Amino acid sequence: MTYRSSLRLLLSSLLIFAGAFIGGGGAIGGKLAAASEPNVRVLVVDVSAVVRQSDAAVGIQKQMEAVRSKIQAGITAREKVLLKEEQTLGQQRSILAPDVFEKKAAEFRQKVDQAQRDIQAKRRDLDKTFNTAIGKVRKTLIEIIAKMAKESEAHLVFDKRQVLMMENSLDVSNEALTRLNKALPEVIVEMPVADN
Repeated sequence: MTYRSSLRLLLSSLLIFAGAFIGGGGAIGGKLAAASEPNVRVLVVDVSAVVRQSDAAVGIQKQMEAVRSKIQAGITAREKVLLKEEQTLGQQRSILAPDVFEKKAAEFRQKVDQAQRDIQAKRRDLDKTFNTAIGKVRKTLIEIIAKMAKESEAHLVFDKRQVLMMENSLDVSNEALTRLNKALPEVIVEMPVADN
C-alpha cells in the first residue's frame, strides 16, 4: 500500500465518520439540528450594563459617595488628633523619664493601631453595604429577565458578556433597563456602622 492510497483510505474513513455524526442522525448532528431550529427562542441581556445604568445603581453610587465623604472627614479629624498627640509626645521626650516616655509611646502606638483597624473595618462595612445594595438591584433584574423570558417564551437567556456574536434583535437590555427602573427606582443604602 502506497502513501497516497493510505491517505485516501484515511480521508474517506473520516468523511464517512463525520457524515454519520453531523449529517445523519448521529449524536452531534441531532444536537446541532435542534439548536438551529427556528422555534428555539433566545434572549440576550447585558446584565452588568443594565445594573450599572439603572436609576437605583446611580442612586446607590451617590449615596455611597456621601457616606465615604462623611467617613473620610471622621478619619481626617482622627488623624489630626493623633498627629498632634505625636508632636506633643516628641516634645516630651527630653523632659520625661525614659520609662514614662516609653509607656506613653506604647499607648500612642496602640491608639494608632486601633485607628488603622477601625479604618479597615469601615472599608469592609462600605464594601458589604455596597454589595448588599447592588445585590438588591441584581436580584430584581434577574426576576425581570425571568418574566421577560416567560412572556416571550424564550428557551435560553444569555448574558451578553458570554456571547461572541448575535443578531441585535436578540438583545433585550434596553427593555430590561426600562422595566428595572420602573420596578426599582431606588435603593436606600443602610450603613451598619456609626460614622466617626
